Amino acid sequence: MIKVIKAGLYTSIQDLGRSPLQPIGVPMGGAMDRESAQNANALLENEPNAAVLEITMTGPVLTFTENAWVAFSGAIFPIYIDQNIASTNTPIWVKAGQELRFGTLEKGVRLYMAIKGGFLNEPLLGSRSMQAHLSPIIKLEKGMELQHRSGEKDQAIILEKKSNTPLGAKKILAFQGPEFKYLNPEQQEGLNQQTFKVSNLNNRMAYQLLPSLSAFEKNQITGPVLPGTVQITPSGNIMVLMREAQTTGGYPRILQLTQESINALAQLKTGDSFRIKILPLN
Repeated sequence: MIKVIKAGLYTSIQDLGRSPLQPIGVPMGGAMDRESAQNANALLENEPNAAVLEITMTGPVLTFTENAWVAFSGAIFPIYIDQNIASTNTPIWVKAGQELRFGTLEKGVRLYMAIKGGFLNEPLLGSRSMQAHLSPIIKLEKGMELQHRSGEKDQAIILEKKSNTPLGAKKILAFQGPEFKYLNPEQQEGLNQQTFKVSNLNNRMAYQLLPSLSAFEKNQITGPVLPGTVQITPSGNIMVLMREAQTTGGYPRILQLTQESINALAQLKTGDSFRIKILPLN
Protein backbone atom coordinates (compact mmCIF):
# COMPACT_ATOMS: atom_id res chain seq x y z
CA MET A 1 0.00 0.00 0.00
CA ILE A 2 1.08 3.60 -0.61
CA LYS A 3 -0.12 6.48 1.57
CA VAL A 4 -0.72 9.90 0.02
CA ILE A 5 0.94 12.51 2.25
CA LYS A 6 0.50 15.33 -0.28
CA ALA A 7 -1.54 14.94 -3.46
CA GLY A 8 0.25 17.31 -5.85
CA LEU A 9 -1.54 19.62 -8.28
CA TYR A 10 -3.37 16.95 -10.29
CA THR A 11 -2.22 13.39 -9.73
CA SER A 12 -4.56 10.66 -10.94
CA ILE A 13 -4.63 6.95 -11.67
CA GLN A 14 -4.82 6.22 -15.40
CA ASP A 15 -4.68 3.25 -17.74
CA LEU A 16 -5.44 3.32 -21.47
CA GLY A 17 -9.07 4.31 -20.95
CA ARG A 18 -12.47 3.14 -22.15
CA SER A 19 -12.21 3.20 -25.95
CA PRO A 20 -14.65 0.28 -26.50
CA LEU A 21 -17.44 2.40 -24.94
CA GLN A 22 -17.05 5.48 -27.15
CA PRO A 23 -19.85 4.34 -29.52
CA ILE A 24 -22.32 4.53 -26.62
CA GLY A 25 -21.16 7.99 -25.52
CA VAL A 26 -18.55 7.24 -22.84
CA PRO A 27 -15.41 9.37 -23.30
CA MET A 28 -12.20 7.40 -23.81
CA GLY A 29 -10.17 8.98 -20.98
CA GLY A 30 -6.94 7.34 -19.89
CA ALA A 31 -3.34 8.55 -19.88
CA MET A 32 -2.84 11.83 -21.75
CA ASP A 33 0.61 10.74 -22.98
CA ARG A 34 0.03 7.07 -23.76
CA GLU A 35 3.58 6.52 -25.02
CA SER A 36 5.14 7.52 -21.69
CA ALA A 37 2.59 5.58 -19.64
CA GLN A 38 3.21 2.41 -21.65
CA ASN A 39 6.96 2.95 -21.48
CA ALA A 40 6.83 3.11 -17.67
CA ASN A 41 4.86 -0.15 -17.65
CA ALA A 42 7.25 -1.83 -20.09
CA LEU A 43 10.18 -1.11 -17.77
CA LEU A 44 8.51 -3.35 -15.16
CA GLU A 45 7.19 -5.91 -17.64
CA ASN A 46 3.62 -4.89 -16.81
CA GLU A 47 0.77 -5.21 -19.26
CA PRO A 48 0.49 -2.05 -21.42
CA ASN A 49 -2.91 -1.28 -19.86
CA ALA A 50 -1.74 -1.56 -16.24
CA ALA A 51 -2.84 1.44 -14.16
CA VAL A 52 -0.18 4.09 -13.48
CA LEU A 53 -0.01 7.44 -11.72
CA GLU A 54 -0.23 10.49 -14.00
CA ILE A 55 1.62 13.31 -12.22
CA THR A 56 0.83 16.76 -13.61
CA MET A 57 3.03 19.85 -13.05
CA THR A 58 3.55 19.34 -9.29
CA GLY A 59 4.35 15.98 -7.76
CA PRO A 60 2.81 14.27 -4.74
CA VAL A 61 4.53 13.03 -1.56
CA LEU A 62 3.99 9.31 -1.07
CA THR A 63 4.99 6.87 1.68
CA PHE A 64 5.39 3.17 0.89
CA THR A 65 4.18 0.66 3.47
CA GLU A 66 5.34 -2.32 1.34
CA ASN A 67 8.31 -3.05 -0.89
CA ALA A 68 7.71 -2.26 -4.55
CA TRP A 69 9.31 -1.87 -7.95
CA VAL A 70 8.47 1.46 -9.61
CA ALA A 71 9.48 3.19 -12.85
CA PHE A 72 9.04 6.71 -14.23
CA SER A 73 8.70 8.04 -17.78
CA GLY A 74 7.60 11.31 -19.34
CA ALA A 75 8.16 14.83 -18.01
CA ILE A 76 11.43 15.67 -16.27
CA PHE A 77 11.23 16.16 -12.50
CA PRO A 78 13.90 15.67 -9.83
CA ILE A 79 12.71 12.51 -8.02
CA TYR A 80 13.77 11.68 -4.46
CA ILE A 81 13.41 8.48 -2.47
CA ASP A 82 14.12 9.67 1.05
CA GLN A 83 17.16 11.88 0.38
CA ASN A 84 18.45 9.93 -2.62
CA ILE A 85 17.94 11.09 -6.20
CA ALA A 86 16.17 8.55 -8.42
CA SER A 87 16.34 8.11 -12.20
CA THR A 88 13.64 7.90 -14.86
CA ASN A 89 13.40 5.21 -17.54
CA THR A 90 14.77 2.45 -15.31
CA PRO A 91 13.22 0.17 -12.62
CA ILE A 92 13.70 1.38 -9.03
CA TRP A 93 13.38 -0.73 -5.88
CA VAL A 94 11.54 1.11 -3.07
CA LYS A 95 11.52 -0.36 0.44
CA ALA A 96 8.69 -0.26 2.96
CA GLY A 97 8.89 2.94 5.00
CA GLN A 98 10.58 5.03 2.33
CA GLU A 99 9.16 8.36 1.14
CA LEU A 100 8.87 9.44 -2.49
CA ARG A 101 8.74 13.13 -3.39
CA PHE A 102 9.38 15.37 -6.37
CA GLY A 103 11.25 18.60 -7.02
CA THR A 104 10.28 21.41 -9.39
CA LEU A 105 9.18 20.43 -12.90
CA GLU A 106 11.99 21.01 -15.41
CA LYS A 107 10.48 20.04 -18.78
CA GLY A 108 7.21 18.68 -20.08
CA VAL A 109 3.95 18.51 -18.12
CA ARG A 110 3.09 14.91 -17.18
CA LEU A 111 5.21 12.22 -15.57
CA TYR A 112 4.04 8.61 -15.31
CA MET A 113 4.82 6.31 -12.39
CA ALA A 114 4.28 2.61 -12.93
CA ILE A 115 4.36 0.04 -10.13
CA LYS A 116 4.99 -3.67 -10.60
CA GLY A 117 1.61 -5.29 -11.26
CA GLY A 118 -0.18 -1.92 -11.60
CA PHE A 119 -2.36 0.03 -9.20
CA LEU A 120 -5.43 -1.84 -8.01
CA ASN A 121 -8.18 0.74 -7.55
CA GLU A 122 -11.71 -0.45 -8.33
CA PRO A 123 -12.40 -0.69 -12.10
CA LEU A 124 -15.33 1.28 -13.53
CA LEU A 125 -16.75 0.39 -16.94
CA GLY A 126 -13.72 -1.73 -17.71
CA SER A 127 -11.04 0.79 -16.75
CA ARG A 128 -9.24 1.95 -13.60
CA SER A 129 -8.83 5.47 -15.04
CA MET A 130 -10.03 8.36 -12.91
CA GLN A 131 -12.20 10.59 -15.08
CA ALA A 132 -14.15 13.82 -14.61
CA HIS A 133 -17.97 13.46 -14.68
CA LEU A 134 -17.64 9.68 -14.38
CA SER A 135 -15.43 8.56 -11.50
CA PRO A 136 -16.41 9.23 -7.87
CA ILE A 137 -12.82 10.44 -7.32
CA ILE A 138 -11.00 12.18 -10.17
CA LYS A 139 -7.57 12.76 -8.58
CA LEU A 140 -5.54 11.80 -5.54
CA GLU A 141 -6.39 13.40 -2.21
CA LYS A 142 -4.34 13.71 0.95
CA GLY A 143 -4.81 10.65 3.17
CA MET A 144 -5.75 8.23 0.38
CA GLU A 145 -4.28 4.74 0.43
CA LEU A 146 -3.30 3.28 -2.95
CA GLN A 147 -3.43 -0.48 -3.35
CA HIS A 148 -0.91 -2.43 -5.39
CA ARG A 149 0.65 -5.88 -5.50
CA SER A 150 3.52 -6.49 -3.08
CA GLY A 151 6.90 -6.62 -4.78
CA GLU A 152 9.74 -9.12 -4.60
CA LYS A 153 13.19 -7.82 -5.46
CA ASP A 154 13.84 -10.44 -8.15
CA GLN A 155 10.58 -9.76 -9.99
CA ALA A 156 11.79 -7.06 -12.38
CA ILE A 157 14.33 -7.25 -15.17
CA ILE A 158 16.81 -4.38 -14.85
CA LEU A 159 16.73 -2.52 -18.15
CA GLU A 160 16.46 0.98 -19.51
CA LYS A 161 14.11 2.21 -22.22
CA LYS A 162 13.48 5.81 -23.17
CA SER A 163 10.08 7.11 -24.18
CA ASN A 164 9.67 8.35 -27.75
CA THR A 165 7.37 11.22 -26.74
CA PRO A 166 9.20 14.50 -27.45
CA LEU A 167 9.17 17.09 -24.68
CA GLY A 168 8.71 20.63 -25.96
CA ALA A 169 7.69 19.48 -29.45
CA LYS A 170 7.80 22.27 -32.04
CA LYS A 171 5.81 20.48 -34.73
CA ILE A 172 2.45 18.73 -34.35
CA LEU A 173 1.36 16.37 -37.13
CA ALA A 174 -2.23 16.14 -38.36
CA PHE A 175 -4.39 14.92 -41.22
CA GLN A 176 -7.19 16.91 -42.84
CA GLY A 177 -10.52 16.47 -41.08
CA PRO A 178 -13.93 15.95 -42.72
CA GLU A 179 -14.72 19.69 -42.83
CA PHE A 180 -11.23 20.96 -43.75
CA LYS A 181 -12.42 21.53 -47.32
CA TYR A 182 -14.88 24.18 -46.14
CA LEU A 183 -12.11 26.44 -44.81
CA ASN A 184 -11.23 29.29 -47.12
CA PRO A 185 -7.69 29.42 -48.60
CA GLU A 186 -6.59 32.01 -46.00
CA GLN A 187 -7.69 29.76 -43.15
CA GLN A 188 -6.07 26.67 -44.67
CA GLU A 189 -2.82 28.58 -45.14
CA GLY A 190 -3.07 29.88 -41.57
CA LEU A 191 -3.17 26.36 -40.17
CA ASN A 192 0.02 25.48 -42.07
CA GLN A 193 1.97 28.69 -41.48
CA GLN A 194 0.81 30.02 -38.11
CA THR A 195 2.78 29.49 -34.92
CA PHE A 196 0.23 28.47 -32.29
CA LYS A 197 0.44 28.64 -28.52
CA VAL A 198 -1.33 26.60 -25.86
CA SER A 199 -3.77 28.99 -24.14
CA ASN A 200 -4.55 28.90 -20.42
CA LEU A 201 -7.78 27.06 -21.35
CA ASN A 202 -6.31 23.56 -21.36
CA ASN A 203 -7.18 20.42 -19.44
CA ARG A 204 -7.75 16.70 -19.96
CA MET A 205 -10.81 17.43 -22.13
CA ALA A 206 -9.44 19.99 -24.61
CA TYR A 207 -6.73 22.53 -25.39
CA GLN A 208 -7.70 25.91 -26.86
CA LEU A 209 -5.00 27.38 -29.09
CA LEU A 210 -3.92 30.96 -29.75
CA PRO A 211 -4.33 32.85 -31.98
CA SER A 212 -7.78 32.29 -33.46
CA LEU A 213 -8.41 32.09 -37.19
CA SER A 214 -10.94 34.28 -38.96
CA ALA A 215 -14.64 33.66 -38.29
CA PHE A 216 -16.08 30.44 -39.70
CA GLU A 217 -19.80 30.51 -40.37
CA LYS A 218 -20.58 27.08 -41.83
CA ASN A 219 -23.34 25.22 -40.00
CA GLN A 220 -22.37 21.75 -38.80
CA ILE A 221 -24.54 18.80 -37.91
CA THR A 222 -23.38 17.06 -34.74
CA GLY A 223 -20.96 14.26 -35.62
CA PRO A 224 -18.53 11.86 -33.96
CA VAL A 225 -15.25 13.17 -32.57
CA LEU A 226 -12.15 11.53 -31.10
CA PRO A 227 -9.18 12.53 -28.98
CA GLY A 228 -7.03 14.56 -31.36
CA THR A 229 -9.95 16.01 -33.35
CA VAL A 230 -9.32 19.71 -34.04
CA GLN A 231 -12.46 21.86 -34.23
CA ILE A 232 -13.09 25.48 -35.18
CA THR A 233 -15.82 27.55 -33.54
CA PRO A 234 -17.90 30.20 -35.38
CA SER A 235 -15.64 32.91 -33.89
CA GLY A 236 -12.53 31.14 -35.23
CA ASN A 237 -11.27 29.62 -31.98
CA ILE A 238 -9.23 26.44 -32.46
CA MET A 239 -9.95 23.58 -30.02
CA VAL A 240 -7.95 20.35 -29.84
CA LEU A 241 -9.91 17.58 -28.15
CA MET A 242 -7.91 15.50 -25.68
CA ARG A 243 -8.36 12.15 -23.91
CA GLU A 244 -11.50 13.03 -21.91
CA ALA A 245 -13.26 14.75 -24.80
CA GLN A 246 -16.94 14.17 -25.51
CA THR A 247 -17.77 11.58 -28.17
CA THR A 248 -19.84 13.89 -30.42
CA GLY A 249 -19.51 17.56 -31.27
CA GLY A 250 -21.21 20.24 -33.30
CA TYR A 251 -18.20 22.27 -34.46
CA PRO A 252 -16.51 21.54 -37.80
CA ARG A 253 -13.72 18.95 -37.58
CA ILE A 254 -10.91 20.49 -39.56
CA LEU A 255 -7.94 18.30 -38.52
CA GLN A 256 -7.16 15.03 -36.77
CA LEU A 257 -3.88 14.74 -34.88
CA THR A 258 -1.77 11.61 -35.07
CA GLN A 259 -1.57 9.54 -31.88
CA GLU A 260 2.08 10.56 -31.46
CA SER A 261 1.10 14.22 -31.68
CA ILE A 262 -1.65 13.86 -29.04
CA ASN A 263 1.06 12.50 -26.74
CA ALA A 264 3.39 15.36 -27.63
CA LEU A 265 0.71 18.02 -27.12
CA ALA A 266 -0.06 16.54 -23.69
CA GLN A 267 3.50 17.47 -22.71
CA LEU A 268 3.09 21.16 -23.67
CA LYS A 269 2.00 23.70 -21.07
CA THR A 270 0.32 27.11 -21.20
CA GLY A 271 2.35 29.45 -23.41
CA ASP A 272 4.32 26.75 -25.25
CA SER A 273 4.40 27.29 -29.01
CA PHE A 274 4.38 24.92 -31.98
CA ARG A 275 3.55 24.64 -35.67
CA ILE A 276 1.06 22.26 -37.29
CA LYS A 277 2.17 20.16 -40.25
CA ILE A 278 -0.72 18.80 -42.30
CA LEU A 279 0.15 15.37 -43.68
CA PRO A 280 -0.97 14.03 -47.08
CA LEU A 281 -3.84 11.55 -46.93
CA ASN A 282 -2.08 8.82 -48.95
